[in-house]
Amino acid sequence: MDAKQQKKAEELLLAEASFRRNAFRIIQIMIELCNEKPGCRVYVDEILHSIFFLGFIHKPQQCTPNDILGEFMPQMEGIFPGPFENYNSKLPRRTPFSSVLDMVVSLLGPDREINILERLKEIANDMSEPKSKYQFTSSTICVSQRKDVQRSYYGASMSCTGKKEGQIMIAVSCLCTWHYSVSNAVMTYKPDKNKRKNFDGTMKLQEYVKCQASNVKSGEKMPPCRSCGHLFGLEEPSNQMWPYGNCAEAESLSKLLYGEEEIVKNVVPSVDCKMREQVVKEVKAHLEEKLQESEFQWDSSYYIPQ
Repeated sequence: MDAKQQKKAEELLLAEASFRRNAFRIIQIMIELCNEKPGCRVYVDEILHSIFFLGFIHKPQQCTPNDILGEFMPQMEGIFPGPFENYNSKLPRRTPFSSVLDMVVSLLGPDREINILERLKEIANDMSEPKSKYQFTSSTICVSQRKDVQRSYYGASMSCTGKKEGQIMIAVSCLCTWHYSVSNAVMTYKPDKNKRKNFDGTMKLQEYVKCQASNVKSGEKMPPCRSCGHLFGLEEPSNQMWPYGNCAEAESLSKLLYGEEEIVKNVVPSVDCKMREQVVKEVKAHLEEKLQESEFQWDSSYYIPQ
């Protein structure tokens, strides 16, 4: 093995180790949080399944629940059997840090925005590991609210590493997780960032809707990226352009629209139902293609945390 091959092999081993180590660490953090409020066990169940799924499709080598949990696996499987039974057949609805986010909001209460963002900052920085590829934390958090109501809705950016993983989870979110209006906006664009023909579900948020993202580790407020500007009509976007649906704004606005239905009629454009059905078929076909590439035998259902 020459020096170049040796270096590549060492980098691969470090990457594999970081996946296992950080998967275990974020599970450990969630269990610690759950001890503060046992009723939040559903979020531990959810993150276990999400991480096990990401381990299953992990390349070049799968990372099994036993690889992640080691000697703690029998105990965890006894308490949370669902993720162990379903991670290789059912799809998670969200990426890991969304479970962390909802756990923290449940513990502190949705009206304590400063405390929530500070707690998430502590967790993300605790998970931070120099040169680690897999940290399972989101880069941004977004808070959306009606300015006249001041009820906050929180969202996290996709917390999975890899182009394939991101495309899978964005497709899943469009098909079964997000509010249909957010899904329509995101599905307006293909995974290659090109806009679809004959389908436009993009929206223009009203002035009374606040949508503010921030860096989860520093707390610094961030402008929307150009992609979110296209999707949601957010003003003064940056020149940065992430894959459509990757950003925290999508999850945050989805929760806002689920919670404040009267906003929907003011911001959501009508779309042709038959054309939407066709777009949904295309999104599902792309999802199935990516799952086949990962040798994942999907049973066409999504995991419901217990």
